[in-house]
Amino acid sequence: MDKEDNYISIRNKILDWYNENKRDYPWRKSKNLYQILITEILLQKTIALNVSNMYNDFFAKYKGFADIFKADINQLQSDIEILGLSNKRAKILKDLSAMVLTEYNGEIPRDPEILKKINGIADYVSNAFLCFGLDKRTFFVDVNIKRLVSRAFEPSNSKVKIDVINENLDRLLPKTGCKHMYWAILDFGNKICSKKSPKCELCPISENCLYYQNL
Repeated sequence: MDKEDNYISIRNKILDWYNENKRDYPWRKSKNLYQILITEILLQKTIALNVSNMYNDFFAKYKGFADIFKADINQLQSDIEILGLSNKRAKILKDLSAMVLTEYNGEIPRDPEILKKINGIADYVSNAFLCFGLDKRTFFVDVNIKRLVSRAFEPSNSKVKIDVINENLDRLLPKTGCKHMYWAILDFGNKICSKKSPKCELCPISENCLYYQNL
């Protein structure tokens, strides 16, 4: 199998696994751009279950940027306390809402560089929003994505640089529908390719994976 075929094989196997094992989160069904962007901020540096547990109550109370903008910051902090880093997170939500309302007439900017003007919003959140909200083919990396890509394609490189991760992602992602591949990788990294004791014996890509071949 040549290298390009290997990327395609891994992609298809992970997607097949995902179709049978996907996690059911409410934000994956949302078409609301406000909810999609805010959720990516809520998901940072916390576990997805925490966000899932407060998701419906949060968006029932904060239906749009105006509700966050008008909210008392202490109350906002209290409402997201379960996620941790509530002071920092509340400030990001406040600053973002102010920018969207006062500078962009309530419309979320489509340029990730504009979103990154908000202190606390970086490449991951801005590019994840473009992918999940606008179906753009973007690159963003968290610990699960980095771990899977590093193990499958670069296991001998202990400190894989972001440009190398992105090169591998570029070959692994399909041309369209990238959000499903990202969700598949995130779930796969959580359930199979975990940090400690990866379940290589259950892994559908083990025969394609350089990490497994080098065990």
